[in-house]
Amino acid sequence: MQFWNKSVILTAFVSIIGGALLSSGWYRLNYPMQPLFVEISNQRTAIIPLLSIEHGSDYAQEKILLTQLRPGETRVIALNHEPGRGYSIEAQLADGSKVEACVGKLSKKWVNSVLITSNGIFGDD
Repeated sequence: MQFWNKSVILTAFVSIIGGALLSSGWYRLNYPMQPLFVEISNQRTAIIPLLSIEHGSDYAQEKILLTQLRPGETRVIALNHEPGRGYSIEAQLADGSKVEACVGKLSKKWVNSVLITSNGIFGDD
């Protein structure tokens, strides 16, 4: 009886692990490309009500909107984009003014960091 319980538990464990590995492999085969992750950090002392990130490729144009980015808050977004192609970021501030920059043009990394400060928008490239 005890041998039967061990074999059932072992079979169930192997099945779950095997299923997870097969699912992960199937997902990666069908995923169109690796995403570019962008970590956006608000280093200002006020909330940024609206942040717009735009980028394009040969076949598509994409616009992502972030709202209510609090002081000190960091958010991570994923872009359908390759490193080194650049993307524009526009911050609409609470007083109605706008700050914008094109960043990521020189980066070869799949994870970029962008700081929004009182002096402007800065990328790690």
